[in-house]
Amino acid sequence: MPVERSSKMDIRLFVLLFFFPFVHQSINAENLKLCVVESIHTTKRVRELCKQLVISGSQVECVIGNDRFNCLRRLTMAKADFTVMEPEDLVAASAYNEYNILVTNELRMLPDEKQRYEMVVIVSKDVRNIWDVKGKRFCHPGLDTTDDWTNAFSTYFDEWVILRKCDPDKTLLENRMDGLSNFFEAACIAGAWTADTTYDSKLKSKYRNLCAACDNPVGCYTNDAYYGREGALFCLTDNAGDIAWVRLNDTLLHFKMERISKENYKYLCPDGTTRPVKLDKPCVWITKPWPMVVARSEVAEKVEKMMSSLKMDKFSSILRQLLENYHPTPVSTDTLETPEDFLTRFPRFMTANNRATCHPSRRVKWCVASNLEENKCRWLREASIVYGVEPAISCIQELSRAGCLKTLKTERADIFVAKPEELFDARKMGLKTIVQVVPKRNNDFVRIAAIVQQDSWIKSLRDLKGVKACFTGYRDVGWYAFVAALKNISGTKSYCSDTEAVANFFTESSVVGLSDSDGQMPYNLHALNIQANGVGKDLIAFDCMMSDVGDVAFVDLKNIEGKIGNPGYQTRNNKYRTLCLNEVDSDETCLLTWAPLGMVITHENITDVRREEIYSMLLEMDKLFGITFKGPTPAFSMYGIYDSNHSIIFPDETQHLQLEVHQIQRVTSYPVIIDDLVKQVNCNGAAYLNFHYSYMKVIYILIVMLSKLQIT
Repeated sequence: MPVERSSKMDIRLFVLLFFFPFVHQSINAENLKLCVVESIHTTKRVRELCKQLVISGSQVECVIGNDRFNCLRRLTMAKADFTVMEPEDLVAASAYNEYNILVTNELRMLPDEKQRYEMVVIVSKDVRNIWDVKGKRFCHPGLDTTDDWTNAFSTYFDEWVILRKCDPDKTLLENRMDGLSNFFEAACIAGAWTADTTYDSKLKSKYRNLCAACDNPVGCYTNDAYYGREGALFCLTDNAGDIAWVRLNDTLLHFKMERISKENYKYLCPDGTTRPVKLDKPCVWITKPWPMVVARSEVAEKVEKMMSSLKMDKFSSILRQLLENYHPTPVSTDTLETPEDFLTRFPRFMTANNRATCHPSRRVKWCVASNLEENKCRWLREASIVYGVEPAISCIQELSRAGCLKTLKTERADIFVAKPEELFDARKMGLKTIVQVVPKRNNDFVRIAAIVQQDSWIKSLRDLKGVKACFTGYRDVGWYAFVAALKNISGTKSYCSDTEAVANFFTESSVVGLSDSDGQMPYNLHALNIQANGVGKDLIAFDCMMSDVGDVAFVDLKNIEGKIGNPGYQTRNNKYRTLCLNEVDSDETCLLTWAPLGMVITHENITDVRREEIYSMLLEMDKLFGITFKGPTPAFSMYGIYDSNHSIIFPDETQHLQLEVHQIQRVTSYPVIIDDLVKQVNCNGAAYLNFHYSYMKVIYILIVMLSKLQIT
């Protein structure tokens, strides 16, 4: 028995020793996964380069992300091994200590350039120290945010010398401009101050001296001679200003190319002293790091070695192009460090991204209704902070979307992205729309129509009396669109009960998802069950009509056209047609109403200042993290797919946020319909009271009459 046991152990040991080298070699030979961002600017190039990477038989393969933060999350889930990050991205990542990633290489333009750029303050020779700055003329490159130039950099100098203002009757932006206006005699801060063009004009009219030093003070636009990096230097050397907040390398080049005498200028230092430019000993205020390669800690050493040994072969060329738009020079970080430890190498960079805030806090509480939404909201918060969006947001999670509406009503949250079908309840609670969620094309709006089979005898909405109807839901957009249309069909101004109006108009109505929780229903309203196969409510209602359960269906054409066809026009070969109020000879598509994809809503007691602050914040997020982001790749995507999940917080089709949407059809918009219907909310109660009063009056008269009969 012992001999048998010993022989089994020998066999196992032999197998282990024999196969271990092969297993070890297989692990080492496994390809590294590079996460690259595919955006509207890079899709074609990325796909071609990734294909070439496979053909070349390299040790690297592509994993596609839709933004840089998505790539970062892929690293933490071991779905990718390494990626390229901007320094601001790493500031956001440092907020999550559980993310086990390390910086392996910097992607420099040239090997000896240790930073992307350094910021300096150049002053005219009559400025002796920092206390002389007040009352002078300020040249600023502009406030517009890009990957290369964020709010942390654009505001760094003035936040150093000017005490932050927190007037509650002014937005955070106006507080800053007010501080600048009072501190400097004049300035040139050309270009947009805010993404809200109306508010931008208002502020520039109020604080005119902040454009007074510009070449065209009335315009103060991006086409001004003193706008931007070079513009701020010309502003100074043309004697339009006394102080300039500029990049060091731009300054040295400007003085050389324009043959400017260094005798007339000084560096202003953070310690308050000045230093002649001619000494060539600049004092730097803040430095900007290069983009970096970051990797999972388990493979960081392997990534660093590969990046540091890139040659001039085809694989190296492809990899360089995937890493950056230009051909970068990967430079090893010497020691593998966490993002936070690495960024401390750059003076004041981390502190610049942790700015002081006002008290009480101006943060915007954003309500979300699921774990996925809360997760996306937190990443939006981090992205917004490091890219300078103010005020900051905080994420408030409720158990349901209805819970978010209640949270807004009680002012425990400030904003919520509501769907069109939630607008009626929102309006009943007094909630207001700040901005609308808009798609790219008109056909992507919610477009509600009454449709019938192509060969139906029904020719117009006026023919619908007494037929059978199919609805996508009880009191949803299609339901209320018909109730509003009923006024024109019947000539009645209003209905005290929309449910009774529908029940009395149609012989039968089939309603998707109708349940006992909706209350007691008239006998001729029936439930259409939601199907387990994931078919949408519009298609269920459409099938209800096509299978002759109903004669007419009230649906969103976008969802029907996507499955059935007929995009924007009708032909006799199609399965269905839309109904107009009156019979028409043409194949015109008639709508009952249209609606945006959603609305960002807030509570009814919001002040004008707070509303403007939130509106400007949302527009800034839209500009930085929306479809029209600047730069080759987005840091974060507000719209579209989020970690393989659709329509998280915002619908996938979202193109941008807009204050008002102009009419897309010659029909009333859904928000206007809802505003009209909400005015009739108390109608039911009034009707009940009138009926109750009349009923009691009749009873009283009968009692009096009976008592008189008994007396006689």
